[in-house]
Amino acid sequence: MVKNILLIRHAEARFGSGDEKDFQRKLTKKGRSQSTILGEYVNGLPLRLDALYVSPAVRTLTTCKLLNEQLEYDPRIMDAEELYEATENLMKAFLRRIDPLFKSVAIVAHNPAIAHVYAYLTMNFRDFYPGTCAWLALNAEEWEHTSSNMAIEKDYYYPGMSR
Repeated sequence: MVKNILLIRHAEARFGSGDEKDFQRKLTKKGRSQSTILGEYVNGLPLRLDALYVSPAVRTLTTCKLLNEQLEYDPRIMDAEELYEATENLMKAFLRRIDPLFKSVAIVAHNPAIAHVYAYLTMNFRDFYPGTCAWLALNAEEWEHTSSNMAIEKDYYYPGMSR
């Protein structure tokens, strides 16, 4: 059985200033547009997400919300606090704990964690600019069996990419 995962880096966020904490950074106008276009891209994929796991940071929540508004179906939105400032090892453990009822999920989080988990699953490297999405197919019966070099890239998208 194949499991599908979309690894999504949040869209462009403004730089923190003054008293604003990293966690509270908001999307720029460009980032909001990127999120909407990203949602259109995800909606056009030949799969339906069961869930969107999202970091609780403002920029990831907003990316997820705007992306989700473009979908013609309603995946579950799963708040995943551990995705904020996640290490590579935490991301690996997170993958193994995805709900076994879900066949296709998205993770909306931050770099470098998203790029690290991509490299772990594919043994390849990709740039994850803000608003980037990689669709991976994992040859696994269960998420708990996720391991290195078991994913195949099905598609890759970044803002401004010509198709």
